[in-house]
Amino acid sequence: MAVYERTWRPYAGAVTPVRSRFLVVTRYALAQAFSSRLFTAFYAACFLPSLLGLFLIYLSHNLGLLEQLGLTRELMGGLTLTFFRILFLWQAVPAFFLMAILAPSLIAPDLANSALPLYLSRPIDCRDYVLGKLAVLFVVVSPPTWVMGLAVFLLQTSEEGLRWGLSNWRIALAYLVGHLVWILVISLLGLAISAWVRFRPAALGALFALLFVLSAFGSAVNAITRTAIGDAAHLIRAIASVVQHLFGAPTSSGLPVLVNWCTLAAVALLSAVVLNWKLRAHEVVR
Repeated sequence: MAVYERTWRPYAGAVTPVRSRFLVVTRYALAQAFSSRLFTAFYAACFLPSLLGLFLIYLSHNLGLLEQLGLTRELMGGLTLTFFRILFLWQAVPAFFLMAILAPSLIAPDLANSALPLYLSRPIDCRDYVLGKLAVLFVVVSPPTWVMGLAVFLLQTSEEGLRWGLSNWRIALAYLVGHLVWILVISLLGLAISAWVRFRPAALGALFALLFVLSAFGSAVNAITRTAIGDAAHLIRAIASVVQHLFGAPTSSGLPVLVNWCTLAAVALLSAVVLNWKLRAHEVVR
């Protein structure tokens, strides 16, 4: 075909709806994350605590299997609120490492390689870009955390009866709200650090350092003032107290749980401001 016959033609294919265009960013980021076999293996291992919880619940209601193993039903009667709280912890810790691995690699390479203007020259804006990256963390971390947590709760409810589930509804609330808040706060914090540092290993180190610095600062303030005011800057203790409150258990913080909620909200809001500030300069004005 001659060059002069190559005239411009408008795109005639299917157009992605505006509200779901951020999912294009999510799809490619997910494909890149799971291209690593090591990450995929670690991700599969994150399901082990929940699978163990499912097995223990099944075992506690299977008298025949208990007798074969030489156990008694009383021995497995420890599936109380403490059991579900410990299971939540063993779900949250691997989830944090998942977010710590993924978050620094989502934005830092785009900024370091000047690829962000290529994203934003397409029909997406900074909000869609951040939402697409944030959705990656929610899609990856949700299954081994609150999804499996609710599965454990539903299995226990089906074995014990609906009355047990209604009387222990706070367990389901803690798994759903607690994990979602944990994912949102750490994801925003990780993305903000990734946008600020622009170097993946440094961003990963900065995320861990910031958590430890905040924890050490809060503990130091508590020791100096002999009060619990330092817990307002203790991110880990704040989320722990919020989750304990959702479970209906005594909190580990000396401050009211509302202050802990404010701490988490402040971290999330500050992270969103940093993201908007660092990415706005790269947005292409159309």
